[in-house]
Amino acid sequence: MLNLSGKKILLSIHILLVGIWFGVCLGILAVLIFKPTIAGIGDYHILDKTIFYLFDTVVMNITIAVALTGLIFSMFTPWGFFRFHWIIVKWVAIILLAGIIIFLESPSINGMAAVSDIFREEIQNHPEYNGFVEGSFLYSSIQLFLLILIVIISVFKPWGHRKSTKVRKRKLIVSLGVVVGILLIVSMTVQYLQLEHYRKITIKDVDLKVVKDGYYVGSADFYFPYEVGIQIEDHQIKKIKILNNRSSFYARLAEGITYKIVREQKINLDAVSGATTTSKALMKAVESALHTGYSDGNKNQ
Repeated sequence: MLNLSGKKILLSIHILLVGIWFGVCLGILAVLIFKPTIAGIGDYHILDKTIFYLFDTVVMNITIAVALTGLIFSMFTPWGFFRFHWIIVKWVAIILLAGIIIFLESPSINGMAAVSDIFREEIQNHPEYNGFVEGSFLYSSIQLFLLILIVIISVFKPWGHRKSTKVRKRKLIVSLGVVVGILLIVSMTVQYLQLEHYRKITIKDVDLKVVKDGYYVGSADFYFPYEVGIQIEDHQIKKIKILNNRSSFYARLAEGITYKIVREQKINLDAVSGATTTSKALMKAVESALHTGYSDGNKNQ
């Protein structure tokens, strides 16, 4: 059990995290609402990328941190998990909120940032962009509502002690909570380190002047065999075809990197916002294909 000082420190951290979460959520909604008045269509990608980074680095991590501090409160204070009706309702709301953030809001914000990053001034003609914007606004609004509801429940504690005839083994609940918490932290750390490794992989530009015209296939293995085919004409990248890619939503967004490569005529570009890892894999596959063309070109010199 936590002593009084421990409870105060934990409560202060919990309140601080919720305050930051609330402020960032309001900020995201404000940008979504006022975006048409503060930026031209060609600059939407800047604001969308800002929203994406706020969501990805702040909201996602704070959601986990708030849940963990709440978990510690339930395990190491007399409040418990099931002793009060209001605590049960609060946990249901937190789980619902986490589900909305992960499965609904995240795809919308990632999709919005990816489309505007790829198409820039052409997003007004892209059929999915408005849908992503509407989804981002809707789920951000729901997030804010649930967050306010959770705060109200925590402050007023509207429902009293829960009557129960069952004898609950506190040590078992605490042990299970600790195990789940450790597994969650380890899993997230491993996943983060893997993603960071891939995100930092260097992409080297190839001089197109020495690449022979033709069709070349390249691949990159990022725990998945990504493969692309590229068409070179007059020493320019005319077309890139995705031959093998994962079937996930985010992998599909990353395919937009091929549009950017053809437009910029180089491969060392910023990854598609919201789909960084797969973008890097596809750029590496294009690099591999260009190196094949470079080698063939040198053989014929």
